[in-house]
This record gives sequence, structure tokens and C-alpha cells, in this order.
Amino acid sequence: MTSKNDDEKTLREVSASGSHFQVGVSLGKQCKDMALRMEKRFRGSIAAIPGMTVAKAIAFSKKTLPLTTRFYPEYVEELQGYADGTGLKFDLVYAMVCDYPGLGKKGCTDIAVNSQWTKEDCVYAAHNEDVAPYSISDVAIVRVKPSDEPGFIAVSHGGISPTTGMNNAGISLTGNAVVPNDVRLGIPKDIAVRKVLREQNLFDALKASMPEGRGHSYNNIVCDSNGELYSMEGSATAFDAMYGDDGYLVHTNHYLSPRMWGFEDNLHTRMSSIIRYNRARKLFKRELGHVDIASFKRVLSDHVGYPESICRHPNPAVEVDDQAVTIFSAVFDLTNKALWLCAGHPCVGTYRKYQL
Repeated sequence: MTSKNDDEKTLREVSASGSHFQVGVSLGKQCKDMALRMEKRFRGSIAAIPGMTVAKAIAFSKKTLPLTTRFYPEYVEELQGYADGTGLKFDLVYAMVCDYPGLGKKGCTDIAVNSQWTKEDCVYAAHNEDVAPYSISDVAIVRVKPSDEPGFIAVSHGGISPTTGMNNAGISLTGNAVVPNDVRLGIPKDIAVRKVLREQNLFDALKASMPEGRGHSYNNIVCDSNGELYSMEGSATAFDAMYGDDGYLVHTNHYLSPRMWGFEDNLHTRMSSIIRYNRARKLFKRELGHVDIASFKRVLSDHVGYPESICRHPNPAVEVDDQAVTIFSAVFDLTNKALWLCAGHPCVGTYRKYQL
């Protein structure tokens, strides 16, 4: 898609199959170094929250485990296997996927489009992952085939926590962080992300994306190979299912639905999100009717509002731990079951194809 750059990056590729426990063990062994780095940073992040300690975080997370086990026991088995594979204690591994006030994801920009607007009649779901700069060393491309679920390909933090993915039933999950004001004790938002990737139809995928009893939520974008596009804007206690009735949708990190406006924690802190949303919509409208992978590179590489642009770069005015940069850009082709991935900034990188 573009000329190679000396700074171009690649992501580790791992795979696992078998029972959920076996999947977890395999991913844990292959990504042990990632898990240990993430553990170290988790401890530092928790210590930075006033009044919080790792022991308190573990105690807090244990309160959500019964809810998670009822909602998705198979993923609890994966996490138990992952703990064995990495040598970490399960209580700590589980605590690392839970939600805490004052601790969360940074950003992201997402686009989804159905075949009415694409050059080759494909359905696409695209995502820029905007998190702390160091996180690129701790994400992997994973291919997973549990013995009782559809196989999927995803980009996962630590190899175990998918942030974007697509399964062989033609269901994709992308999305972005929102910051609601009603966070509570409940099912962690990362658990819903993983459960979407087990579902074989749109109905079950939408249900999985917004479970009752959740403690927090992403804006989960759920699409299928028929071209059904849903942006599931959620908080802990409310949601709105926003349909891509124009054949495409765009989302960043603030609530768009009037039903959800009252749950926005502080819109004053969402200026980057507002710029990225409006800019992405404007640019993507120009691509309608001839959308292909190159279209996503053009939009997702944009630098209006730099450094807090669609393609986000380090902001020198912000402390490193508070920065958000684009560590990868992913485009899922649901029609042909393929992932196009650019590791690092899409403005300089190449989108490479990974087949499911």
C-alpha cells in the first residue's frame, strides 16, 4: 500500500487452539514477556490512583468474578490457563482485565461501511488504536480456535485481551473508549469484547456487547458480513444501539446519541475526539462509492489537529503516561475474512494482509 519506512514495525503473531484452558496456557507461554511488562505497568498505574493498592485492586476485582463467571465462564477458564502459562497468579491476571475509577483506555477512531459504498462489494470495519506509546510492545496478532467456538483473528493486549477482532462466522468487534459517569461494580468491559468474538450471529453478538450487570462499557462497534453495522454506545446502566442506516458509521470517544449525553463524564476533555469524529466523517464521505483499503489509509493517516489527530502522535505537553498515540491501524474485511494491519502510525506504515 505504501513504500516501506525504516521505522516500520511488525507485531508478534501467535496462535492457540483446544479447550479454553489450553488456549489460555498456550497464549500465556507465547506472550509471557508481554504479561510481565503489563503486570509491572499495572502495579504502577494502580499505585498512582489515590488510596488504591494492588491488594485493594485484587479485592475489588474478586467482587466482580461471580458476575463474570455467570456471563462468560469459558473466558474465565482462558484467564486461568493464561495465568498458568505466564506464571502469574490468577487473581492478579483477572485484576488486570478489570475496571477501576481513574484507570482506563485512551482513545481510538473507528469506521465501518457496508458493500453499497465499497469498490469490490466488501464490508469493512476499521480501527485506529490510540493508547500509551509503550503499548505497541505488548500487543500481538492472535489466531484462536477454541474447540467449542468459532475461530477468530484479533489484535490483543498481552495476547489475551482482544481490542479488535473478527471471527469466522463473519462477526467483527471494533470500538473505542468512552468515559461515563456511572461506573460501578460489575462485569468488566473487556469481558464483553471477548464474548462478542464467540458469537455466530448478530443477535447474540449485540447481546454479548452490552450485558446487563456490566460495570463499565466501551462503545462497541459490532458488524457482520451481511453489512449490518451497529455502534453500541454504552455506560454501566444505559446504552443506545446506533445503526449505520447510511451504509457507514464513524465513532471516536464521546457520546453521539442524545440518549447518552447525560452519561458523558466531562465533554471538556473530549476535544480530540470531537475533531477526529468530524474530520473522519468529512474525509470518509469523499471515499463513498469507491472505498477500498487505500481509502482507510487516507482517512486514518490524517493529521488535522496534530498531534491529537486521527493518526495520533506524542503530545509533548502531556506526561508520557497520559499520552495517547496510534500504535496500530486495522481494517477487517468481513466479506473475505481478512485483516489488513499497519503496525505503528498509518501515516508511515504499510497495511499487510492476514487471512483468517
